[in-house]
Amino acid sequence: MTVPERSGGPGPSGRALFLFYWLPVLAYVGFIFSLSSIPGAKVPGPFPFMDKLAHLLEYSLFGLLVGRAIRFTWTGAGRAAMTLGAIGIGAVTGLLDELYQRGVPGRSSDPYDWLVDVLAVTAAVVLTQVVSAKPLRNRTQE
Repeated sequence: MTVPERSGGPGPSGRALFLFYWLPVLAYVGFIFSLSSIPGAKVPGPFPFMDKLAHLLEYSLFGLLVGRAIRFTWTGAGRAAMTLGAIGIGAVTGLLDELYQRGVPGRSSDPYDWLVDVLAVTAAVVLTQVVSAKPLRNRTQE
């Protein structure tokens, strides 16, 4: 899959760029809310707090997707603004997810789940903003 080129102004390449980076984010939000729609779902596991591990994994991936989308589509923004923006999007999504679960039969809203969501997004976003990955074709042979 090739990455669409950034353009100097609005147009098809600008929309393609947006879709390439933000469509996975939107699809993943749909996935998160579809999991939250399962009535009375308990995460089975061999140890206590397995649900927190599920939240950690779920929102870490979300943070990676949001961090990637912001990093490559917010032009002119500094790293701090991109990091805070991505964490904010993750925090709001986690909060809306927890509030949504209140209306699902057999589900409840847990502030500790939200806290794990925010911490997972934060760790993933900081990773996307701090680590500067080079494409394989640009790496030198060692």
